[in-house]
Amino acid sequence: MRGYLKAFLTCCLFPVLLWGGTAHADIYRCASEHGGMVFQDRPCSSASSDVPKANASLAETAPATVSHDVSPGSTFLWQAQVGEGRLYLLGSIHFGVPEMYPLPAVITSAFEAADTLVVEANILDVNPAELAQLVAAKAIYHDGSTLRQQLSENTWQRLSDVASDLGMSVEMLDAQKPWFVSMTLTALVLNRLGYSESLGIDQHFLNQAQGSKKIVELEGMAWQLSLFDRLTASEQVLMLEETLREIDTGKSFFDRMLKAWKEGDTVAVQALFDEGLLSEPAAKRLNKLLITDRNYAMTGRLEALAADGGTLFVVVGAGHFTGNEGIIALLRRKGYQVSQL
Repeated sequence: MRGYLKAFLTCCLFPVLLWGGTAHADIYRCASEHGGMVFQDRPCSSASSDVPKANASLAETAPATVSHDVSPGSTFLWQAQVGEGRLYLLGSIHFGVPEMYPLPAVITSAFEAADTLVVEANILDVNPAELAQLVAAKAIYHDGSTLRQQLSENTWQRLSDVASDLGMSVEMLDAQKPWFVSMTLTALVLNRLGYSESLGIDQHFLNQAQGSKKIVELEGMAWQLSLFDRLTASEQVLMLEETLREIDTGKSFFDRMLKAWKEGDTVAVQALFDEGLLSEPAAKRLNKLLITDRNYAMTGRLEALAADGGTLFVVVGAGHFTGNEGIIALLRRKGYQVSQL
């Protein structure tokens, strides 16, 4: 998990939507008898629901307006004057916990000052039926292949054990491609650890911006969904194998990531991303696909948006702001003054 899916908290938004409801036309997200989540190929029973009530209650506990002060330079928020526009750049944690709220006053004040919210994808403005069809086309085998055929016997047994521990049958994963199974497992683990998609920073501000601010997408859900489908079969298997290897240490990693984010510690966040990520070609390719290439594209898009003037509050995954090829470094190389708040 650490090597391949460490970007899950801070990278792509499409998994947030998938686990917020139905992930496939014939795959449903239901409450398990253990109080967790089950991802199954049949509708939920009357004893469960498509969205566990635990997540709904978490969403209701997140304060929307109360905030507190922090020392300067200790948040994952930057400001920059780019052309005629002012940018506030906030690194996001896509799956959140109640302790992230209330957000510091400097963040809430920046949001209130903005006239436009810029996000990777607007997860509140997606047609669920269209997304389900897209997931079915890209994440499910349609040529008679099965997941078990792609995996070694040892990996399949490990997957069976992990699936059982998470309250699901491994057979219902057999039609899914390895990258999607990795996402499934990671989302389940995050929920078990207390992280909720309903408490993600993106969703927090999207909820507040509804009806009061213009909302602009940098990428969109369909585009994000296509990212993992570009991986080769062998790369997808490696991704799943690492997820299975690291799943037991997930709490330590995610807790460290959350601590670094809350303290605005960009060095620590980058160190967590670098930890094991660049040790093999498949990992390097995934890092380029998920992070670096998108950093360059999003930086160019932000320049274009800022050219029209106004104040933009930008929320993208925190992992896109750190490192020598992060959005902050790219903006500075273009000559823009960027300061951490």
